[in-house]
Amino acid sequence: MKKRLLTIFAIVGATSLNAQVQRTPFIEHFTQASCGPCASQNPTMYTTLDNFGSANYVKVTHQVSWPGFDPMYNDFPIGPDARVSYYSVSGVPDCSLNGGATASPNTAVTTTTLNNMAAQTTAYAVTVDHVWNTANDITVNVNVTNTTGATVSSADKIYVTMVENHISYSTPPGTNGETDFYYVMRQMYNASTGAANATTGTALGPINAGATTTFSFNITSLPSYLRDKSQVAFAAYIQNSSTKLVEQAAKSAIVPIPGLINVAAASTSVAGSGYCDYSITPSISFTNNDATDVTEVVAEYSIDGGAPVQQTFTGTLTNGNSTTITFPATSLNPGSSTVSYSIVSVNGGQDWSSPAAVAMDDEVYNKLNAAGVAAPVSEGMETAPLTSGYSRDLTTAIFDAPATIAPSAFGVLDGPTFNYGAIGGFAASNRSIRIRFYDIQSGVMDLVMQKVNLATNSSLTFDHAYRQYQAENDKLQVQVSTDCGATWATVFDKAGTNLMTLPASTTAYVPSAASDWASNTVDLSAYDNTNDVVIRFRATSAFGNNLFLDNINIFQSSASIEEQVAGQFTVYPNPTAGDFTVELANANSNDVVVSVVDMKGQVVSSELITNGQTKVEVKTSSLAAGVYTVRVNSDAGVSVEKVVIK
Repeated sequence: MKKRLLTIFAIVGATSLNAQVQRTPFIEHFTQASCGPCASQNPTMYTTLDNFGSANYVKVTHQVSWPGFDPMYNDFPIGPDARVSYYSVSGVPDCSLNGGATASPNTAVTTTTLNNMAAQTTAYAVTVDHVWNTANDITVNVNVTNTTGATVSSADKIYVTMVENHISYSTPPGTNGETDFYYVMRQMYNASTGAANATTGTALGPINAGATTTFSFNITSLPSYLRDKSQVAFAAYIQNSSTKLVEQAAKSAIVPIPGLINVAAASTSVAGSGYCDYSITPSISFTNNDATDVTEVVAEYSIDGGAPVQQTFTGTLTNGNSTTITFPATSLNPGSSTVSYSIVSVNGGQDWSSPAAVAMDDEVYNKLNAAGVAAPVSEGMETAPLTSGYSRDLTTAIFDAPATIAPSAFGVLDGPTFNYGAIGGFAASNRSIRIRFYDIQSGVMDLVMQKVNLATNSSLTFDHAYRQYQAENDKLQVQVSTDCGATWATVFDKAGTNLMTLPASTTAYVPSAASDWASNTVDLSAYDNTNDVVIRFRATSAFGNNLFLDNINIFQSSASIEEQVAGQFTVYPNPTAGDFTVELANANSNDVVVSVVDMKGQVVSSELITNGQTKVEVKTSSLAAGVYTVRVNSDAGVSVEKVVIK
């Protein structure tokens, strides 16, 4: 018993000897601009931190790669990726306090957990400062001091991270509605050499009693994607690679930047309304927030990456005043047009807060082609050009949605890119349109088909797959306009249980089998012999689960919808990797014609069943894999079924 007590005394004594300063709470926050739960949980965490006091903690925010689009992640992906891997983060929002196991932000970061961490002691004291030598040259200084009377080596790595204390967007950059982001990681540096992309940290080494290890380096090439140089700061933390414990952390204060003009800008363009008015008058509102007068501003815009058009302001713009820079009126392109704006120079080339701080968010406009094309029109999504596995580039349609809804949430999705496999209609192809209700709390998204000229017996067919999250009423409508979108008539309207093709699930839905899908036929005969008909698919989110669309076809048939009847026949096997059989439900008809029609409305096979026969085998050796329509014409009318050929 005595020996045990002595041992405990010795440990306590050693701990007291080697722990002389309080530990600063260090928060690593994993979040994303398209993460719905992040938007709902982050404000509570920031309220907790504000109450604790910004001088009393250090925070680094990692904008990660999922669940959707996030420009801050795209700016510097390797940093967040490295820390996600380091902590084995598998979902957001997530948070680690001083290297501890990750948890939801409002579990990891509370008044109690912060106070408990701040009450702990450590051998290390850390200070960080940075100095702007010029508007593009920074010196960073980090000091790590052993405050005890014995050599310490419990922290073997030091990490130095550039952050922007506050990043603000005029419109949400992702789909969750957030516009303000705090302490966002922008780069990681080697503390010894200043080399960028130092995601694995730098060796710290043992520090003798009372000694200080100093790191100092220059940065002469700043990241081009910085939103605002004036918000740049540096966080340094020392961490044990084995236990992941962050022994100590510190951050630098915001300091003035010599010779830097503080300015801001926002686009104020006026574009024609509707889908058929291509006119636009580009303009920019420019504000001087600095004591230095602005006497010249060169601004420019471009459409779809074309030749930039410049306009110059000259005059005297004093502190707090704004001016509007207006460009000559011009025209947008048919389809989707992206208008990009930037400030080229201020006062003949004087440095300003940051090029990105006054580079206005792109404007996206969606316009239809000037003239309709003759039916049939077919869109199977398979030829759309992809960017990172997504696309909004269809020749047959335009995507029209708020800027907050990224292509990853509303656009063509390529299944193999994300290891989803064949996510096309009836599992017969690789692509379909995903409408990610799962992550969109609310909002309306439109897929607007290009103008089409209809003849007789017009109809629309499409396939969809959908399941609810619980009992939400996510909605899909098909609407038709004959006046270029001034007015719309709804011809298809389903929501909730009427729309779902599978039971509800709380897991983000991706179709995985042919049985997930349903086919839809919409009668368009009311618009027969009409040119420039516009059809749109309107999806309205109730924050449920995901909806997928594929195999959109607008065509004429030999029989009207009223003449078509159900239940005349069955097709098997379906899906099929070879030939299939069409079997009639009734053998009393006269001659029956069985036709196979491709997605362009063309008849690719035709068979005759004479009176008394009940079935016919359809050869498929000459047919490509895909979805086809089987049509049976008999005395009773026309009946149709889909068949999938693998």
